[in-house]
Amino acid sequence: LNLSFGYNLGNDVRRQFILPLWNSYAFFANYAVLDAFDPAAADVPLPERTLLDRWILSRLQELIAIVRDRLLDFDSDGAARAIESFVVDELSNWYIRRNRRRFWKTEADRDKAAAYQTLHEVLVTLTTLLAPFLPFTSEEMYDNLVRSVEPEAPESVHLRDYPVADASKVDAALDRDMAALLAAVNLGRSARSKANVKVRQPLPAALVWARDPETFAAIGRMQDQLLDELNVKALGRIDDPSAYATYVIRPNLAVLGPKYGRALGAIRSALAEADPAQVAATVRAGEPLELAAGGETYTLTPDEVLVDVREREGFNVAEEGDLLVALDTTLTPALVHEGLARDFIRGVQDARKDAGLRIEDTIRLAWQTESGTEVDQAIERHLEDIAAETLAREAAPGWVEAAEYEAEIKVGSEKVTIGITKIGSLLDER
Repeated sequence: LNLSFGYNLGNDVRRQFILPLWNSYAFFANYAVLDAFDPAAADVPLPERTLLDRWILSRLQELIAIVRDRLLDFDSDGAARAIESFVVDELSNWYIRRNRRRFWKTEADRDKAAAYQTLHEVLVTLTTLLAPFLPFTSEEMYDNLVRSVEPEAPESVHLRDYPVADASKVDAALDRDMAALLAAVNLGRSARSKANVKVRQPLPAALVWARDPETFAAIGRMQDQLLDELNVKALGRIDDPSAYATYVIRPNLAVLGPKYGRALGAIRSALAEADPAQVAATVRAGEPLELAAGGETYTLTPDEVLVDVREREGFNVAEEGDLLVALDTTLTPALVHEGLARDFIRGVQDARKDAGLRIEDTIRLAWQTESGTEVDQAIERHLEDIAAETLAREAAPGWVEAAEYEAEIKVGSEKVTIGITKIGSLLDER
């Protein structure tokens, strides 16, 4: 095969893979320094760690096996793509996203130690897997992750033995459960996107239909992850998917007319008699649709069939294969207030970064809103959570001119002026 290379493609690799890898590494390094994490002192046994810890280490073993197998077959491209998928999809976009609060929390408990221990193991293994592909980046990461705390370790990542999968860390059942959960989460995100509702806005419920009862059972076992990721309050089960989504199947006349001419009438009749849900599933899977019409059998391509979805009022639906997720998009005043509070938190966090504050800096927070608005009520109702999330040791409405840093943020449709002043550090508090 031709090898495509150039500045644009090189930049794509930097943006799509190297930056997520480096950000994952930097996330660990920053918090490890803050908490003085010592890998040699971390001793939380694997069975005592969380589901997500055990899952990412199980997936890491499968990655090691795939990469070794691909390299032994001289398929460096296949090996590199496997690493990229693991880093971007599983490590950065799922494991670290779902575990941020474990690193953020102030108490240095056993759960926090397990999170550090797990992420350190994953990152060190990745540096070794990546050594043949990114020799200098992996060396830089290795020097900080390993050599800085283990002076007796090999002098270079390129002097280490290549990783070998540890079968004792593989949990096939957990991998299957997490795959079901991730499928439901991805559909929930699609449904939320269709509804044009921001992720920070809580919703009442996510309802799930799965053809395989075990798939729903797996999602139920991990529902805390789904509820938090989709920002919904409850998980429900759908027994009849047609109660939430029905399908209208139409022939694509612009394509089928010129192709089949007089036979188009028979094809339209056959489509009208077909099971709409089955036709929709076939077309969305990108598979050809076989139709018997007028004594003939026709094979229609996915672009020759149009599928319209009619959703139940108040719900947005996304489906793929044998799984459907319906989001209840009904908003109560309490949910609206919670969403506005989360908007406010995001604005303060962005302002902290713009002000040049470090992640451990504590602040005094002031704000000005239009008195009596929903934003004002939302901040007052959720002030305790706002203070905890933003490390605001003092937080109160009022004039912000005396603050070290002033910014205007958008909360819902309202503009709010905030003032931030650094008053200390978590390091001092510990």
